[in-house]
Amino acid sequence: MSIRFTRAAVPSACAGLLLALSACGGGGGGGGGGGFAPFGPPAGGNPPPSPSPVTVSGKVVVLGPVSGALVCVDRNRNGACDGGEPAAANKTGEDGAYSFGYTPADAAAAAELAAAPLLAQVDGGNPSLPSFSQPFTMSAPAGHRGQVNPLTTLLQAGVAAGLAPERAEALVLLQLGLPEAAQLYDYQGVAVTDPGRFEDNAFTAALVTADALHSGVALRVADPATVTPVASDQLARLDFARADHYIARTYPTDGVPDPATGKVKLTDRREGLSNGAPTAHDTLYGVVQLGANGWVRCDENAAFTSTIGMPSRSDYCAGTTRSLGHAAVTDISGRKMAEVVAEMQAADGNSIFGVVPAAAFANPDATFPAGSQLRYRRGVDLAQPYSINLANPSETTGFATLEALIAAFPASGATVPAGTGTLSLGVLNEQQTRLLRAAFTGAGTVQYYACNFDSATNAHDTCAATETGTVEVRTEGGARVLAFNGGHPPTGVGSLRTFGEYGGAVYVVRATKSDTRYNINSARRLNGVAWEAMKPQLGIGGAV
Repeated sequence: MSIRFTRAAVPSACAGLLLALSACGGGGGGGGGGGFAPFGPPAGGNPPPSPSPVTVSGKVVVLGPVSGALVCVDRNRNGACDGGEPAAANKTGEDGAYSFGYTPADAAAAAELAAAPLLAQVDGGNPSLPSFSQPFTMSAPAGHRGQVNPLTTLLQAGVAAGLAPERAEALVLLQLGLPEAAQLYDYQGVAVTDPGRFEDNAFTAALVTADALHSGVALRVADPATVTPVASDQLARLDFARADHYIARTYPTDGVPDPATGKVKLTDRREGLSNGAPTAHDTLYGVVQLGANGWVRCDENAAFTSTIGMPSRSDYCAGTTRSLGHAAVTDISGRKMAEVVAEMQAADGNSIFGVVPAAAFANPDATFPAGSQLRYRRGVDLAQPYSINLANPSETTGFATLEALIAAFPASGATVPAGTGTLSLGVLNEQQTRLLRAAFTGAGTVQYYACNFDSATNAHDTCAATETGTVEVRTEGGARVLAFNGGHPPTGVGSLRTFGEYGGAVYVVRATKSDTRYNINSARRLNGVAWEAMKPQLGIGGAV
């Protein structure tokens, strides 16, 4: 499911006022015997003062104001607005505002209501959240009733689990990678540099948290000081041709969080055979990604961490890839392996490739053992690093510098319609029938060409000059790369192809465009128990 949000305008709206709950107190009666009652207070003392009226007001927001939300004080803390609980008379309007009041019956009721969280029951299908078809509920901790948003909901989940409010704040900041507690309660003033991408800020964290709520995923704040570590593994990807020709990629972890950062360490572990021989290490780990301090080989030694709790933050390949996401786990114990794999391959986020469910398993009716799980994670990518596949010989260019590459492809030497004398910048459309090529017209300028493309033969023809653009040599993290049109060459696909220097040579460099639609990710992965059970059925690691 594509997750798309728009910020609504903020017109004025009105919210009804709940009729105040009345309270009354009784005084004690007078003295005994006849005659006049003595001066002074009655025998029972003065009645306690009635609690003062309480006003609750604020806004419901996700990325912007949320309409169609019923706000109440969840006095019985059951996660629903029940009859008799203080609540707004009307649902929020286009400005997301709520305002209502109540008067506690007595001091005990006042204390109970003051300690209760605030709820916002959000309608499904309302125009302020066009991608959310189902209703869901957000909350805010006691003492913070000025805004109900996904981040206050995560905070309240921590408080409800027994964490002190200040500890819950600190842990949520670690969990999501946010800078200050104030943003948890109101992030509407956070600066946004590019609204067309998922920036690493509170808005994106709120979006992912809201999607978790909408998906029915239980939010969780975990304290690394008290959590019980659980070792685990997952099959991140399987590329399978046959039992003697495959690559499997797993992510094992001991589950022990760092007490200071709340992160657990994972390892990108790969194994495989190439026509029966062990696959070389540099083939298994052939990709390098560009980080703040240069190129990083994404292998088993590169830092790989994930925060605990839900949603969580993952930093892969020494932080060159960063993401926020949430996950749901399904028990697949007792289910047929062939059926589960077929379902994975038919859905988004598949991680098993080349396995033909109807024919690949030694026992077509083999089932997963107890403890087998399927994990589905959905989230967003926060970074789009340049990458080079060093294991692919076709990604080399034969040039030592970018200047040499540019000099070899002047527009004056390009021919049409053959397209000779031009560089490939990748396919133009998702159908992969058109190809973008380029030649250089001068310092910082480029001529683009559109060609017909046959993906089966990798051949192009019928090229014609189209638009012109810009090109520059950028230095990022100490490495030099070419950037066409500021990193957005004119294509209708989510990836870009360019060139960069690595180890004294020029390679093809790839990246994902920063647009939000290209940076929504999902993954369906078997856990370690399920993968170990499936391996012998595929002939991997010995006979059944």
